[in-house]
Amino acid sequence: MACYIIGVIGVLAFILVELAMKDAALIPMRFFRNSTFALGVVISLVVGAVMFGGITLLPQYLQVVKGSSPTLAGFQILPMVLGLMAGSVVSGQMISRTGHYRYFPILGTALIVIGAFLLHTVAADTPMPVVMAFMLVLGLGLGNLMQPLTLAIQNALPPQDMGVSTGAATFFRQIGGTAGVAIFLSILFSRLTPAIGERVTEAAGTPEFRRAVVAAAQSNDPAEAAMGQGMLSPDHAGVSGVLKDSSVIGTLDDVLALPFKEGFADAIGSVFLTVSMLAVVAFVLTVLWKEVPLRSESGLQAAARGEAEA
Repeated sequence: MACYIIGVIGVLAFILVELAMKDAALIPMRFFRNSTFALGVVISLVVGAVMFGGITLLPQYLQVVKGSSPTLAGFQILPMVLGLMAGSVVSGQMISRTGHYRYFPILGTALIVIGAFLLHTVAADTPMPVVMAFMLVLGLGLGNLMQPLTLAIQNALPPQDMGVSTGAATFFRQIGGTAGVAIFLSILFSRLTPAIGERVTEAAGTPEFRRAVVAAAQSNDPAEAAMGQGMLSPDHAGVSGVLKDSSVIGTLDDVLALPFKEGFADAIGSVFLTVSMLAVVAFVLTVLWKEVPLRSESGLQAAARGEAEA
């Protein structure tokens, strides 16, 4: 909470300094009088939170629940990256041909809502091709939103402000990403302990799990033995041990590891449900976003024309 409070104070201080600097500011506050720019900045914040949150959370799921190595987990999120690239290229080509961009952000946020909600349903036993298909939907949503969003923000302001508006779009997307990762990981770790505890309690009622715990306690592997002995203790110290070092899950018997994987998947699902609700807000904003006709000349051409007229 202290970090969040410090962050809010820092943002407020930044705004006050920018107001005092007027046109010499890094991001002149007069830009925010333009409703297209202001809404675009808010949507950029949400996009950054969703994108960086997904990039951070999905490898966690793949490594802990699916047992992937960090390198393999990086390859396994390629469907999201490919969807992002495909969405960006196709939307850019369509906008250049039609001159209209309004429907792409709406489509992008709708796909993000769908993709994030589908990832919310992912469990420990969900087949990997299904998980990758959900990633692809999320990536397509991000791709259809990011490129038109940057274009719209560039187009909202006069040509001489194009560089600053582009930098502002990137800046606020990164701010959203930083805040999103912090918030989503906070939700994940606050939900993780009760989720795993519930799953372990359910599994403790089965004879297969009890046999697996006893076998682990008698194992020659020090980590597995400590885990089993912790599970046999009244306070279930083995659960806290896994939370401190999730890599031990990969060394456990499948029956013993399953409740931990299911609990982790439940916690990740809660986070993606939050992501989908945040994306609904972005969807509403893109529906309310008004399209400004695209300029027919670049910033350099506009500057050259202004010099010629002068």
